[in-house]
Amino acid sequence: MLAIPSEGRNMAIIKHAARQTLGQLIGANNPVVTVPDDSQRQFAWTKKEVDTFWTDVEKFSKLRATGGEASSEYFIGPIVTITDEQVKTRALLDGQQRLTTSTILLSALRDALWGIGTAESRVQATNLQRDYIARKASRRQPMEYFLTLSRFDKAFFRDYIQNWDEAQGRPERVENPINPSHQLIIQARSNFDLKVAQKLTEIDGIENQLDWIEDFSNCLIDGLVFVEIQTPTSSDANEVFETINSRGKDLSTVDLVRNFLMAKSRDADEKERVNQAWDFLLQGFDKREEIERFLRHSWVARHGDVKAHSLYSTIRTNLEKRFEKKAQSYSARSFAAELQSDSERYMDLIAGTTGHAGLDSYLAEVKALGADALYPLLLAASQDNQYGDLQQLAQVALTYYVRWTVVGRRESTILEEVIFEAAKELSSGSRVESALARISDALPNDEAFQADLSNVSIAKSSQARYLLTKIERFMRQEKSVDEVEVAGSKIVHVDHIYPQHPPSEWILKDQPGDRPGEQHNRWVARLGNQTLLHGKKNQEASNRPYPEKSHLYEESLFQITKSTGIERVWDPSANFWRTDGIRERQAFLATLAVKIWPNGDSFS
Repeated sequence: MLAIPSEGRNMAIIKHAARQTLGQLIGANNPVVTVPDDSQRQFAWTKKEVDTFWTDVEKFSKLRATGGEASSEYFIGPIVTITDEQVKTRALLDGQQRLTTSTILLSALRDALWGIGTAESRVQATNLQRDYIARKASRRQPMEYFLTLSRFDKAFFRDYIQNWDEAQGRPERVENPINPSHQLIIQARSNFDLKVAQKLTEIDGIENQLDWIEDFSNCLIDGLVFVEIQTPTSSDANEVFETINSRGKDLSTVDLVRNFLMAKSRDADEKERVNQAWDFLLQGFDKREEIERFLRHSWVARHGDVKAHSLYSTIRTNLEKRFEKKAQSYSARSFAAELQSDSERYMDLIAGTTGHAGLDSYLAEVKALGADALYPLLLAASQDNQYGDLQQLAQVALTYYVRWTVVGRRESTILEEVIFEAAKELSSGSRVESALARISDALPNDEAFQADLSNVSIAKSSQARYLLTKIERFMRQEKSVDEVEVAGSKIVHVDHIYPQHPPSEWILKDQPGDRPGEQHNRWVARLGNQTLLHGKKNQEASNRPYPEKSHLYEESLFQITKSTGIERVWDPSANFWRTDGIRERQAFLATLAVKIWPNGDSFS
């Protein structure tokens, strides 16, 4: 046996490392490959990874057709398994994505063969199913699956990919997709179906089509080569898995955390508690990226700032110290319970469904701005406070984000430092009033904010829409005008008064020494050059000179469009745009902004 170091921890034992083709891993008469329930993630490959896999295999297939020895095999990477002494079973710790995707592609080739409709093609389809996907040794024997996924995907994968009716050439039944990974399995299979169908349309004649499928299948089965790293125990496998993935992409963080919790669980009940928490996460979030974001925000809310790239190592180091305390007062069960509790409230916060109208209104603004840095603060505050008590905190945090980041364009890490430290203090038992005071003290004052807004360019449409919408609502309240739906409305758009793409004769002229287009770029995204229009009117106004669209501004229902001096942007005597008008209008909007996003004194 071979021992390898694993980031300064115990030496991981490797029993054996051997070259294996795909057919040797998931083929009939070989030990079945099982993804254990306590140590792996669900299917995670998106269209990007599936497309790359297809492209690589297709290129390899073409090279293999040349017959050269150098192109006879395609190394696709290592996999890590836990094997018994006689190697009768294989528990897969790393390599699930590649083996699952390969099986999905084989199922697409199987169904393409069946679809060709000849006796020969249907025999080939059945052989592909029985040899590399699943089979029954006899009619009384249970189905033998050559790849069994973990509890998250096992039943759906069997129904959708593996349980194939040989008489009908289709799955026997299909369960409804529940987890995000189920949707990814569907997407991968649909993707391969389209690619295989497109390839077959390029090939004339059934015989040639059958030859291509046979050659392509052989590329997968005999040409894809792995190195199987066999380990004797799950702890050894986990160490090897982490070592292999230590330089991998951040997507593995959630899986590494779960594997770690499983390894540290003291009994089956504790492992089941971890699995319950993961089931809750997988069913509660639509995308894996959302689980990644939640995991970081949950940790930040309780422990302070940590960057995404070091999240796992930070969690592991911290939890190992806590788990090793003699009292064992904190365990994998405790951490799993915290995650599930946090996730329930986090889902309310990101969806704006707390049931408290005032807070939900501010949460809608957080989402519209993409102000993700505020979620750890609100999550921490929600641990020991009712949702209704968070409204003022959400308001001051939003004001801070707008004044500091959206308008001030100041260093975002400083804002995060303030917000995350306030979150940590809340989790440690401080009161909401303390967090309010900390954030209020960090706000840029009115003079600085008004100066920032008077000169800012807002290139992001979502940010411009948010600022203009808030100003519109304020103006309507000041004038006691009936509310008009703006935020979230698909028929309301941000309009650039001086157009984004004007005809050459209407473009702002560069001054001596300017770079080409400098004047245009300097003024087109200024907030004073942007307003709100209903969709159809916006289409009419797009890229037109002011005289041809001034009536749309005058007739608009929006106060920000008809009552903020848009007419100053056009000089009728010169029959051209007036940049001073953009500056003047923006200065006026800035006087309103200090009232809409008030300073810290308003929160004391």
